[in-house]
Amino acid sequence: MTTIYLVRHGEAEGNAFRRIHGQYDSMLTPTGFRQVEALARRFREIPVDACFASDLTRTSLTARAVYVPQKLPLYRDPAFREIRLGRWEDLPFGYLERFESEAITCFRKDPVSWHIEGGERFAEYTGRFIRGMQAAAARFPGKTIAIFCHSAVLRGVLMELFFRRDASQVPYCDNTAVSKLLWDGQTFTYEFLNDSSHLPEDLSAHREPGKSRNLWYRPLEGTLPQGLPQPPEYSRSFLAILDGDGVGLVSLDRERGRIARLYLLESCRDMGLEDQLLGQAVSCLRRWGHRTLSIWRTDAEPDGLLDRYGFQKVEDSWTYNLDPCVYHWEEAGQAVL
Repeated sequence: MTTIYLVRHGEAEGNAFRRIHGQYDSMLTPTGFRQVEALARRFREIPVDACFASDLTRTSLTARAVYVPQKLPLYRDPAFREIRLGRWEDLPFGYLERFESEAITCFRKDPVSWHIEGGERFAEYTGRFIRGMQAAAARFPGKTIAIFCHSAVLRGVLMELFFRRDASQVPYCDNTAVSKLLWDGQTFTYEFLNDSSHLPEDLSAHREPGKSRNLWYRPLEGTLPQGLPQPPEYSRSFLAILDGDGVGLVSLDRERGRIARLYLLESCRDMGLEDQLLGQAVSCLRRWGHRTLSIWRTDAEPDGLLDRYGFQKVEDSWTYNLDPCVYHWEEAGQAVL
């Protein structure tokens, strides 16, 4: 009997910034790294013989909870990637909820029927993942394997294996949630699914009610909504919109890779929305080819945002890394690519 632990990655940018990340390669947040520490404590007394992850940064970093302390190689396998989401990749959830509400509702409630241009169908992504598990088990028969993966593809796999494709039966999957499966060479069974008992309450994805309110953006044109500051003339600016109203501003210096201004109306500052403004800046500057972004602390409102995402002070400004590849060098000597 082969034991397989399926583990979702820690909180990543897409989770915190409320953007849809399938095979878009994003990084863990500081909260995600703290979740990984809690996960490492859970696995301290669980011997693992082989460690696999998708070839995306957020799972490879999460896998460090197991393969580093247990001195294992990490096998990166694209079979365990998140669903390919086609034209949806890196769009804000708020945009999809406003302009493609039927499709995003289908994705959440009926993934078997869901499909968009460029996206993977249910049978495609569940098939590749299950074949990947079987191949890993064949490589390490009778051993204990940990596979670090993603929530949407994991939900589909559990639907396919155990719940007759009924999404409503799959337990909620928090960041770093763990499922324990058994494989006898013919059939998968499970002992538990999507357990996150190792996470303290302040590290749970449910900790911020404001995350259920999602922003979308459009280029700033014409008159500013009342209460928003005038952006710098050199900047490229985006209006943040909530329920049809302009409530914030993201102004960027495209040439220098800087945030010129992040601003959220005071009436919206207790709703957990400021992280999404940073997410729009990260998305644009990464797409424009920058490897870091920088900002003067006084240009970010409200206070605490830069500290929460681990900005580093460099001379007169604060910087954030945009390049996921920089995290792989430390693992290069151990990983089997």
